[in-house]
Amino acid sequence: MVNPRKKRIMILGAGLFQLAGIKRALALGYHVTTVGYPSDNIGHRYSHQSVDCSIVDREGVLSAARELGIDGICTFSSDAAVPSVGHVCAQLGLPGVSPEAAEIMTHKHLFRESQHRNQLECPRFASGRAWESLEDEVRQFSYPVLFKPVDSSGSRGVIRLDRFDTQAARCCFGHAVSFSRSGRVCVEEWVAGVEVGGDAILFDGGIVFAVVTHKHMEGFIVRGHSLPTNITAEQRQWVVEALSAACKALDYTCGPLNFDVMIAEDRAVVLEMSPRNGGNGIPTVIQRATGCDIEEQTIRIAMGLPPTFPAPGRTRGFGSYIFGASSSGTLMSMAGPDEVKRQVPEVFEVFQTKAPGDQVEAITHNANLLGFALFDCPKPSDYDLLTARIAGALDIKVEP
Repeated sequence: MVNPRKKRIMILGAGLFQLAGIKRALALGYHVTTVGYPSDNIGHRYSHQSVDCSIVDREGVLSAARELGIDGICTFSSDAAVPSVGHVCAQLGLPGVSPEAAEIMTHKHLFRESQHRNQLECPRFASGRAWESLEDEVRQFSYPVLFKPVDSSGSRGVIRLDRFDTQAARCCFGHAVSFSRSGRVCVEEWVAGVEVGGDAILFDGGIVFAVVTHKHMEGFIVRGHSLPTNITAEQRQWVVEALSAACKALDYTCGPLNFDVMIAEDRAVVLEMSPRNGGNGIPTVIQRATGCDIEEQTIRIAMGLPPTFPAPGRTRGFGSYIFGASSSGTLMSMAGPDEVKRQVPEVFEVFQTKAPGDQVEAITHNANLLGFALFDCPKPSDYDLLTARIAGALDIKVEP
């Protein structure tokens, strides 16, 4: 029987990327309810109880939260769940993001409008549901430009156009809109610079913890993160100031924050941010590097407690590597975690989303990843060598 005095937390999502947070909530002594499809998701095997409801069904999630008498709600690594978290927090008076801020941060055009309205650094942009409504305005942009579905994540549907051409632009719009649930695309001017990522924690109105990662990119595909970061202390301060201003504009004062920021000449431009923790092992890399468990802090804040942080120390070197298939087809073979660790002793964790025999898609965006590896990386110059060794150890083979 459940201890009636045990506090109850609801976690939206029960997949691989929520599993570490679910386990952390259990270790902290909370009664954990997981929500999400499908019913056999791995996280449901660990929670005290599960709710068979879509994480985007705000009223369904709210109904379950009311019935269960939860004391807090959060999600990990899921933009799709954020609006439902905001809805429940507002309706039940729980700590967390507001519905308005949740909606803005999970829709690219609304976030750009917020930046523009509050006179924050942002690229020139336009959005719409039909190319014809945007063509005259986009023709006047400085090129290159990006076409982005407003409500997707993991770089799905993002495409770059280097010079204006009506037919090419129409095709880019069509590609992007095919990935949008709402059928809307945001077109924005390219911001040149160094792109970084990371996670932060807000409490009592301000950022109380922030880690900026070196973001390793292959086009628009994120292939990994590493620490220490590749920017200066001054540039890191620009990042924190830009994020603080964006959060203040949205009245987002308490909770987690995952972000992507471009360091452009003498300023930082917030590309995207979301009130949840990062995916692909970022929280684990941050914990190994700094000693701070940001998933625990997310849980504490959701349950109405202040965050706790270790004494500041030197950031140690760690990295993540996201791997996928070079072509679509049947996954014929891929070395398991133990074999990867044997061949590359620096690796301490390997997560895999597919197994031999599964159908896989080429990694044209991060939603098609086959998994990720986390590893010690004492020197930044070691990153490329280590990821090459990990790729060799995985030895992924796909039959078309």
